[in-house]
Amino acid sequence: MNWLAAAQECIAAGDKAVLVTVAEAKGSTPRESGAKMLVRERGIVGSVGGGQLELLAIDEARRMMAEKAARPALTRYSLGPDLGQCCGGAVRLLLEPLGKLDRRWLTQWQSQVSGAGTRLLATGSDGSKSWLDADDGEDGARVVEDGKRWQVIEAVRRRSRPLWLFGAGHVGRALAKVLAELPFEVLWLDSRFDGFPEQMPAGVGHVVAPRLAEAVENAPAGTLFLVLTHSHQLDLDICDRVLRRGDFAFLGLIGSATKKARFLSALKGRGHAPAALERLVCPIGLAQIPGKQPMAIAVATAAQLLALPAVQENAADHEQSTGKQRGTG
Repeated sequence: MNWLAAAQECIAAGDKAVLVTVAEAKGSTPRESGAKMLVRERGIVGSVGGGQLELLAIDEARRMMAEKAARPALTRYSLGPDLGQCCGGAVRLLLEPLGKLDRRWLTQWQSQVSGAGTRLLATGSDGSKSWLDADDGEDGARVVEDGKRWQVIEAVRRRSRPLWLFGAGHVGRALAKVLAELPFEVLWLDSRFDGFPEQMPAGVGHVVAPRLAEAVENAPAGTLFLVLTHSHQLDLDICDRVLRRGDFAFLGLIGSATKKARFLSALKGRGHAPAALERLVCPIGLAQIPGKQPMAIAVATAAQLLALPAVQENAADHEQSTGKQRGTG
């Protein structure tokens, strides 16, 4: 269940809930601006990045429930100095207690993400909500301040397909460049602090996760996974965790037929059923596109992903919503 469905369910049942949104993300952060997590009295839905940041957000949300807070709050965290997280960036979180009056804007949000185009939702420090027109290129969330008053402005639109790219080596860098131009929400992960290039592709989020395989648990359902780290053992651990989840859309592993055979044997030894192992795609990329150069592999893999039925549907929606058309010559 996603955060929106869970929020609507809480309101219908009269249960307490606080919606947490990454209102601003600067530097290297575990989640992008606009990411959401719903905190309920019993459990949470979604994620704003895990780790100490998420624990503090949950604690603050539960405190607001206990105190019956009515107005939203905006809090700032420096991930390195304040929380000891390795990302090192800074985030501001919007925490909103939900009640019956929020049913209207949640319903409007549902309509917006089900249709085409982009609109902006402005949340004021007094709890007010207003919808604004937007350019289709706007994304995420941002904070606008005027003295003690503030607004969080969020772009609301149909989302592209989530894709998690593990590994910032030569092929990973080529893939990030290619995928950034396509209808995917790319999160790029590596365990090395110096793994990423100084110039990141526009729109690509990145995370440094020393325990890289564990990050799999934070991916949303329906994610496309590409696994190409510097370590075969790490690749194996990531594939193992993805297969155990079972709710992924695609699991691609860089390598050869020999590597695939070894991985299948190892994964079978870890208890995976034959039906699950059939979902592991290795090598990645369309066979019709030859070449072992990083960019050739990236292009072949992007083409393979675009050929997936679910991605084709999202791509058509994305193209329609942005008004882009293919040239005819």
